[in-house]
Amino acid sequence: MLSGLTSGMNMESYEKASYNSSNGKHGHRQVFRYLRTFVLCLVGLHLCLQYIAQTFDIKALWTIRSTTEKLDSHSIGTIEWFDCDVPVAPRIDCGTIVVPLDYLNHSVGTGTLALARYKATKSPKKGTVFLNPGGPGGSGVKFARDGGSIVARLVGPYHDLVGFDPRGIGQTVPKVQCFPSEVLREFFVSNTVFEQGFTVSSNLSDPGTREHLIQQYRQFLVLKKAQAELCAENMGDSLKYMGTATVARDIDFMATVIDGEDTFINFFGGSYGSISGAYLVNMFPNRVGRISIDGVANPVLWADKPSQYWHRDWIASSEDTFIMFLADCSKARPDLCPLARSKNEDPKLIEARIDEFLDMLYETPMPVPRANRPGFLTAGGIRALLLISVETPLLWQRVSNYLAAAMAGDGTELLNFLGPRYASDLERLAVTCLDSPPPASASEFPTADELGPERFTGTWNHTLNNPILIVSNTADPVTPLASGRLVNTLLSDSSRLLIQNSPGHCSLGLASLCTMKAYRAYFVNGTLPPNEFVCEVDESPFPKEEFSHEVKVLSEEDRELLTSGRALEQWMMSEKLKGMFTPSPMLLKRNIL
Repeated sequence: MLSGLTSGMNMESYEKASYNSSNGKHGHRQVFRYLRTFVLCLVGLHLCLQYIAQTFDIKALWTIRSTTEKLDSHSIGTIEWFDCDVPVAPRIDCGTIVVPLDYLNHSVGTGTLALARYKATKSPKKGTVFLNPGGPGGSGVKFARDGGSIVARLVGPYHDLVGFDPRGIGQTVPKVQCFPSEVLREFFVSNTVFEQGFTVSSNLSDPGTREHLIQQYRQFLVLKKAQAELCAENMGDSLKYMGTATVARDIDFMATVIDGEDTFINFFGGSYGSISGAYLVNMFPNRVGRISIDGVANPVLWADKPSQYWHRDWIASSEDTFIMFLADCSKARPDLCPLARSKNEDPKLIEARIDEFLDMLYETPMPVPRANRPGFLTAGGIRALLLISVETPLLWQRVSNYLAAAMAGDGTELLNFLGPRYASDLERLAVTCLDSPPPASASEFPTADELGPERFTGTWNHTLNNPILIVSNTADPVTPLASGRLVNTLLSDSSRLLIQNSPGHCSLGLASLCTMKAYRAYFVNGTLPPNEFVCEVDESPFPKEEFSHEVKVLSEEDRELLTSGRALEQWMMSEKLKGMFTPSPMLLKRNIL
């Protein structure tokens, strides 16, 4: 958390899809057609929890209900704070809070949310800001624990920051764990389409290419079915209680326990955190305090359409972002972006060479005998890397170096960087399949008629107690500006939209003093920018020396804020790398890494 996508996911409709190419082999749209093909296959990730649901006897409750019912269990609401189990900065502690598994039926039992808190540094304290860095699957505990001191400079010194691991994630109990061990999960995905990616040639209209993709997708579906059966066996009924409506109730509940029953809720959420935020403000409009969402996904589509239909909307700006990557590479010196052979080279020439290399790998994967785990490079793996990279501009220089080396014959660094790139457990699906409606036809794919205990479907246009701040990038390849504008339009006078003129997923991907000052003014004073105010960024994906000179002329406060923004983007990039390219458990056990 990513068109040219087919709208249905059953195999019959998939095989009828058209893959016409009208721009020639090396047209500027071509590489992202490959990436879109890869993303098309990823939509199957959202289907398997529908399959799991068949194994449960679930009575769904499809309407929003009040949470004002008194909690009977004495253990519910118990909160404990203690020292974290890893070295942390001062003012940080970790904790847990006991919550109902089902807010509508407390007899079901309880769960325990993992917490981390960065304490306010100045008085008077203005309450708590709850953090959700995205996903589903991102750890709010790690966000607050490891990045809390940096985030505090963004939102100001007057709030406690509390990150929490949402249902099924991280250290929260119950946690989604479909495989008994990480090593077993790695064996399961090794050398499959999960690890190698979906491989196609540049000639997408070729019947052989199309048939090859369909065969890979069939393997993908079989693997997901096996994974789903493992989830049903190992997780059981607890998968029902991980939807976003329940996460919103958790935030409401935590705010009551920590700050008091009549206090306002403060929240910062990025990517999937924007979905959590949209649910939160529309389920509890009278409790809205300072709430900001960044990298905004479309909540109406999320709630109203089965998940296989989301991706066309998600990746609407992906091609724009890739074109910006090529253009910035061209403007940089070749020592900064070696994919270019000279400064200001035509970006289409850079793209043509990438196309040619991908076609070569499609025909013959590249052996890489000296990687940490010897193996081979595939076109599908590199396309997956390109898709991930355009989300994170700070990766552009590194990926350019590794890709250029591979194109010159040495794929060692690129394969080390790529792998083993095995799929995560099904945390994301435990959320998305509970949030989205069942398909119109049961023949489209296996599903239960009913899923979790609650699903919120709007409305999305409540009048809020306080207006919220919405932030979107001009070229976000995963959550386009159009989604931010949609949420802003729906909330009308209850929101303001700030636009950051930059590529990448979420505004924190490239430092902008303008954006960071807007965040700080909002959380400290409630001051909002004019609607659709545009902020420029203060750095380039390919570093330039002038950044350090520009910082020197700033005021001390602005210099500290901009430096903090750069530190935060670096931390978020490192966390993304940990999440997307997790080191092999088998290699770690052998001390190879």
